[in-house]
Amino acid sequence: MNKKNIVTKENISKVADFLKEACDHFKNQGEGCYNLPLSEDLVLAVGWSDGYNMADNDIIKSEEGQRQSGNWTCGYAVNAAVKVRNDADCSDFDFLNYPTNKDGECWDSGITMGLNETSKGYRKDARWFLETFVAMTNAHERGEISYE
Repeated sequence: MNKKNIVTKENISKVADFLKEACDHFKNQGEGCYNLPLSEDLVLAVGWSDGYNMADNDIIKSEEGQRQSGNWTCGYAVNAAVKVRNDADCSDFDFLNYPTNKDGECWDSGITMGLNETSKGYRKDARWFLETFVAMTNAHERGEISYE
C-alpha cells in the first residue's frame, strides 16, 4: 500500500473530524465505541478503555466504574487505536483486537485521548493513525502480522 495515496490532506481532515466528534461524545459521558472503517480488515476505534489513573486531569475519563487500586483510583479513559474490524462485536473498544505477530504479541496502536485536544492535535493524531494503518496493511501483506 502506498502511503502517499492514504496519508492525504483530505484523509487527515476526515480522520481528525472523526476523532473530534468521537471525543466530544465521550466528554459528555457517552457510551459505546466509535468506529471508522479504514479497510475490510481494519477500523479506527475510539472508546472507553479500563486501567487508567483517575487523578490524571489531562485525559477524558469516565465518572462511572472508578475503584481503588492500592493508593490510586483506577477507571476508564478514552482511547483511540487501529484495531481489527469486527462488525458483529464493535460496541466496546476493549473487545476489539489488535493485529498480532507470529509470537502472539499485539501491535498496540492505542493512544489515550486528551481532554483539551486542539484541531492541530487531532490532525497530528489523524496523520499518525493513517501512517499506522499503512504500516499494518503492508506488514499483513508480507505475512508478518495476522488480523485473527
